[in-house]
Amino acid sequence: MKKLTPLLLALFHPANALPVHRRIPDILKSIKEQKLQEELTPFAQFAQEDTSIDEFNTDIETLYFDQRLDHFSDEEENSDTFQQRYFYTSRYVHDNDGNGNNNNNADATDDATTPTTLAFICLGGEGPSLTTSVLLDSPHCTGDMIALAERLFHRGVNVHLFAIEHRFYGESFPQNNNNGYHLRGSENEDGSDFHDVDFSHLSSRQAVKDVINFVQSSDAAQKTSSSSNASSSEVRWITFGGSYPGMLSAWCHLLHPDVIFAAVSSSSPIQAQLDNYGYNDIVNSDLGDESVGGSEECQRIFREGHQAVVATMEGENDDEAEDDGEGGLDRVAELFNVCDGGDALRASRRNQEAFVGDGLFYVPAQSNDPACEGGLCNIEKICKAMIDEKESNQGISSMEILATIKNLKNHGDEDCTNVNWGAYLLYLKTPTNLNANDRSWMYQTCSEFGFYLTCNQDSECPYGRGYHDVNQDLEMCQEVFGIDPSDVENNVDSTLSYYGGWSLTPNTTGEDKVRPKNAPLGLSEGSLEYDGQKRLIFAYGSVDPWTALAVTSGNEDHPSVGVAGASHHFWTHQVKDSDAEEVRAARQTIYETVEGWLGLSTEGLPSIGGETVVFEKE
Repeated sequence: MKKLTPLLLALFHPANALPVHRRIPDILKSIKEQKLQEELTPFAQFAQEDTSIDEFNTDIETLYFDQRLDHFSDEEENSDTFQQRYFYTSRYVHDNDGNGNNNNNADATDDATTPTTLAFICLGGEGPSLTTSVLLDSPHCTGDMIALAERLFHRGVNVHLFAIEHRFYGESFPQNNNNGYHLRGSENEDGSDFHDVDFSHLSSRQAVKDVINFVQSSDAAQKTSSSSNASSSEVRWITFGGSYPGMLSAWCHLLHPDVIFAAVSSSSPIQAQLDNYGYNDIVNSDLGDESVGGSEECQRIFREGHQAVVATMEGENDDEAEDDGEGGLDRVAELFNVCDGGDALRASRRNQEAFVGDGLFYVPAQSNDPACEGGLCNIEKICKAMIDEKESNQGISSMEILATIKNLKNHGDEDCTNVNWGAYLLYLKTPTNLNANDRSWMYQTCSEFGFYLTCNQDSECPYGRGYHDVNQDLEMCQEVFGIDPSDVENNVDSTLSYYGGWSLTPNTTGEDKVRPKNAPLGLSEGSLEYDGQKRLIFAYGSVDPWTALAVTSGNEDHPSVGVAGASHHFWTHQVKDSDAEEVRAARQTIYETVEGWLGLSTEGLPSIGGETVVFEKE
C-alpha cells in the first residue's frame, strides 16, 4: 500500500504496501530525473518490473489466469476476460517419500485429524509490480506467510504458496482487441482525440471476487492436487496481506468464509475515511516518541520550523501583517532552494500547499526501520541530527535547522525544489508507462476509499497546518478523473457500508446482495457454517500512521495484535537478526493463532521471546 502526496498514494517506498506519504516536490523531481516531461506517452502501460532476482527463484512459476473482467454482470451478457498474473511454488509440499520439493525432510507429523494440505495466498495491491521474489523474500508476505509455511512443512503439512497480482496493476492490466490496453476514448478541449484508461472495472469489490474466482478455479485445483494428491475440497485456503492487501485479505474471508478458511490482515486501514487526518497526528506523535528515537525537543523544532514558514507565507499574503523576522518568502525560498525562488511561492496558494502542507521533507514514520543503515533513514537519526544542529549553532532558528536537515537528506543535491502545482496535475492527468500503477491507486482513492492525508488547522499535524485540507485532494479527483467531490464522499460512504469498517459487519453477502439484518455473514445455501468474523487475525504497529484506521481491538474470534515500536506491517518483511523482540513475538502470535485454527498443537515448539502489546482504542 509506496512520503506520497495524499491522493497519489502509490509512489511508495518498496518496503511498504500502502502508500508512503510522498511530497509533491519529490514526485516532480522524480519526473525530471526520468525525463518524463519530454517523453509523456498517450497510452497507459504497466510499470516495468525488476526481474533481476528472478533467475535465482527457480522453484517459482510465473503464470496467468483467465479472469473475468466484471464479476457483477451476467456472464452470458459480458464474457470479457483479462490475463491476471499469479505466482506459485510447491517448495513446502512433500513428495510421496515424505520429502519436500526442496529436499528437506519433515521433522514431525500430527494426528490423522489434522488437515495435511493448505494453500496460502499472498494478495497483491497497489504497490510496484510483483516479481517472483514475492514467494521467496520480499516485504509482502515473508515474515508471516512464508515463514509459517516452512514451519508447518516441518510438521508434515503440505503448504502450496500462491501470490496473485491485483487487477490494473503490474502486468494484470485488462486489454481489449483493438487498442492493447483497456481504454476509453475522451475528447480533449482542443477537439483532439485522447485515450485514457477505462477504470470502470477497477475496485476492491472486483478484486475480492478475483481471489474467490481464482481459488475455485481449475488452475488452482490443478496446482494443489498435482503435487500433494489432495482434492480441491480438501485444501484449506488462507489469505495474507499487508496494508491495502491486508484489507482485501480480511474482506475475502469476511464475505466468503465458506471459500477462505482464515485470513491474516496486517496494518490494514479497514475503516474507509475521506479525511484521514489521524495519519499525520501519529507522525507528530512519532517525532516525540522516545522508544523510536524521538523526543519532545525534536518534535518542537520540527513543528516550530513549519510554523515559521507558514507565518512567513501568511505575512506576505496579508499586507498589514508584521514581519515575522525570517526575511520573507525570498529568504524561505533561498533556504529551501525552491525553483524560481519566492515568485513560485507567490504564484498560487496551491504552490504554497505543495511546499509546506505535506512537510518540508519526508519523515519516515510509516517506513521507520530502527536498524536501517545509511544517512537520515529513520526517526532516531533525523531527530539526533536536528538536535545536534541546534546545540552546535547557537542562535539558529528552527526553520534554518529544517533547511539544513533537508539538504543533508538530499545529500547536497543541487536540484531545486519544484512546487509547481500545475506540473503535478499534468503528470497525474497524462497516462504513461511509468505512472500506470500510481494512477490506478489514485482512482481507487477517488472511487472507494478517500484516505487523504490532510494537515488541517485544528489537527496535531506537524507540518504546515491549514495548508492541506481535503479540498486539495477532491480537486485532483475532479481534474484527473472527472469525479465530482460529492461523488467522492458518497463513494467512501458506500465502501464503508459495503464492508462494515471497524464493525466487520458488511451490508452485503458474498453474492453482493443485501444481507438481512442479524443474518450470518457470507453464508450461501449448502455452505459450511463458517462465520466470516471468525479465524481472522489483525496486526498493527504502534508507530505506523495507518494505525489510525486499523482494527486495534479484537476478541477470541478475530484477535488484534499490536506491535510496540513497529512501523507499517514490519513483521511481514524479511526476517532479520536485527528485528526487535516485539516484531518476532508478533510473528509467533500469528503462527500459533493460525496453527490453533488448524487444530495443530503448539506445545513443545520453541517460542520466540519478547512481549506483544495490544493497544486498545480510546
